[in-house]
Amino acid sequence: MKKPFAKNLCCSLIAFLLISLSAASAYALNPFKGLPSLEELENPNPELASLVYSEDGILLHKFFLKNRTFIPLKSIPKSAQHALIATEDVSFYSHWGVDLRRLALVMGENLIKGRKRWHGASTITQQLAKNLYLTQERTISRKAKEFITAIELEKTYTKDEILALYLNTVYFGSGAYGIEAASRTYFGKPASQLTLPESATLIATLKNPTGYNPVKNPSSAISRRNLILSLMEKEKFITPAQAAAAKKSRLVLKFTPVNHHGLAPYFTEYIRQTIKPASMLGDINVYRDGLTIQTTLDSRMQKYAEQAVREHLSSLQTAFDRSWRWSEPLKNQIIKESTRFRELREDGLSEQSAMARLKADQVWLKNLLHEKTRIQVAFVVIDPKNGHVKAWVGGNNFSPDDYRYQFDHVWQAKRQPGSTFKPFVYTAAIDKGIPANFRVLNQPIALKSGNGIWSPRNSDGSSGGLTTLRSALSRSMNQVTVRLAYEQLSIPEIISYARRMGISSPMPSNLSIVLGTAEVTPLELAGAFATFANNGIWNEPVSILKVEDKHNRAISEYRPNSRFAIDSTSNFVMVSMLKDVINKGTGIAVRARYGFDNDAAGKTGTTQSMRDAWFAGFTPQLAAVVWTGFDDERVKFTSMEYGQGARAALPIWALFMKRAYSDPLLKLENRYFHIPENVIAVPISGNTNTPSDLLGSDVYIEYYTPKGFNYYKSRPTQPVANDGQETGTPSEGAESAEPQSTPVEEPAGEGVF
Repeated sequence: MKKPFAKNLCCSLIAFLLISLSAASAYALNPFKGLPSLEELENPNPELASLVYSEDGILLHKFFLKNRTFIPLKSIPKSAQHALIATEDVSFYSHWGVDLRRLALVMGENLIKGRKRWHGASTITQQLAKNLYLTQERTISRKAKEFITAIELEKTYTKDEILALYLNTVYFGSGAYGIEAASRTYFGKPASQLTLPESATLIATLKNPTGYNPVKNPSSAISRRNLILSLMEKEKFITPAQAAAAKKSRLVLKFTPVNHHGLAPYFTEYIRQTIKPASMLGDINVYRDGLTIQTTLDSRMQKYAEQAVREHLSSLQTAFDRSWRWSEPLKNQIIKESTRFRELREDGLSEQSAMARLKADQVWLKNLLHEKTRIQVAFVVIDPKNGHVKAWVGGNNFSPDDYRYQFDHVWQAKRQPGSTFKPFVYTAAIDKGIPANFRVLNQPIALKSGNGIWSPRNSDGSSGGLTTLRSALSRSMNQVTVRLAYEQLSIPEIISYARRMGISSPMPSNLSIVLGTAEVTPLELAGAFATFANNGIWNEPVSILKVEDKHNRAISEYRPNSRFAIDSTSNFVMVSMLKDVINKGTGIAVRARYGFDNDAAGKTGTTQSMRDAWFAGFTPQLAAVVWTGFDDERVKFTSMEYGQGARAALPIWALFMKRAYSDPLLKLENRYFHIPENVIAVPISGNTNTPSDLLGSDVYIEYYTPKGFNYYKSRPTQPVANDGQETGTPSEGAESAEPQSTPVEEPAGEGVF
């Protein structure tokens, strides 16, 4: 017993002398230079990733320079703690920062061999000192500083706190700093759920993050893992049976690369750009300071949204590719706009020679034209009662490495909304006291436009006699909409209602805006349509609920921004008219093809020459807008058979709603729109436009505001002459602010198939 004691004492004395000499030398040469201050020791500040969470608690994304998330020691399984101690520092809980015996042996070996770069013998505390405060150089000077800093750490923190700091800061490879990030990177789950073999696998990477990386070198990782399990058994952290079972287990990874942008990449990039400005968070750095960002997104709805987009765009792209043909002038123009063409011209080639060379490169040309013809999409879903964004798809293929595929069509793209703007025109009329069964002549109207004449037509070229506002909106009639605005309203009135309901983009003061020529974003249009679903109250669309710092202290919280937009009675009349769009108008495919039977309302939209296809729809619980089109507006859909709003955009809305309402976990119900007490319901004959017996075959219930009912009673009754319904065809409006010499024709039964 005396010999080992004497040997240990000797080693300790030698170590003490060597360390003292090293420390003295370091101090004499550079007194305390490079050593952390007391404040730094007491407040370690490792770079931490900021975490973005969905409203239902799912981690959506991380913003970081170093992928690191700090968690308390209680969230780190004992298996990981014991694996680390058994491998790196078996006397961790008994030494005071430095293992003197071990250090003396290693230092003696380094001196004897004359090594200039010292290594070995570092305790967990010493490694933490190096990782947090010192450089990675292997010199006597740095080793002395490490020794001093380790002792100070032991004086400042408990052993458990040191262990937690170490496991939260050390590098595990694949861009993962700290055990929480490593667990999510390699196994797709939080560290608290790690099994024994998984813990050993992660600790194995610490010796060589590349050589023992379980993704790149699985066999080496397993060998190292099994060695660690043996060391754990030796130190009696686990039993022989547990070690044997763990060694036999398969290595099952769920690898998520650091550059993975998660479930909702367009949404989280919007969050980054929203939260990044200094005006919101002061001096806090979103990439370093470990923020927790609580968003409104629902991960389940997001999955359904992305499924609906993928499913529909696949068939839509196929239909487009079959029909699209490049014209030679447009193809030449696209080539001339390319980077390669500009480079060739700068190199001295003539325009003709540059064109010839690029046209001869068939692979390059095919890729260029292919990119131009990819259909893009915007799809955003909002909870109308509070404005919370629940799902967000900003394009068809987000790429973290290519800025061209990060452009977000939900909030960055402004496009003409087409007929989806018409509800604001009809809202102004209803709120003014004009009833939904007020009749307007369905005939072309010729108006002066600059030096010419503007005479908008219905998309199918049809005309008729007096047509009710209800019928005109459900069938998207351009002629009735323009006449209504020209004869009964003013442009400032229409703009005012659009503004109150949530349209914030500039709107020119001319009559063409009634057909949707003023550009808007899908996000603001969704907020406006959510007003209909929310009984006439507009809520600002919101995506961030709260931002907390790394200590879970709130540094920014959302404050609701809402306003009264339209009278609830007028709002319900409009809702009843927009329900007709889905029940028997241009949006009938929601019922006929997709079988979505819940109470719902909406509006289709197709812009001139089929550049943009829209569908804006809502239920009492969700409002959503879909846009499809192309980044280059010279490329457009070629046929109303697949390129109008009811065919190119509506299916995404319907597919999403079907899945969302079928998920019991979302607790969505088939609710009905609220009917205010002062709404007046009157049975009306469709043939005579007068009150009628409920038993009549053509009778429907018309809804009036009190002002609208008085207006209706004061007007002489007229028969509905040639209402245009003899066509029997729902008609999607192709909006234009310009004369159409050749009206766009629509297939019979549009929206039914």
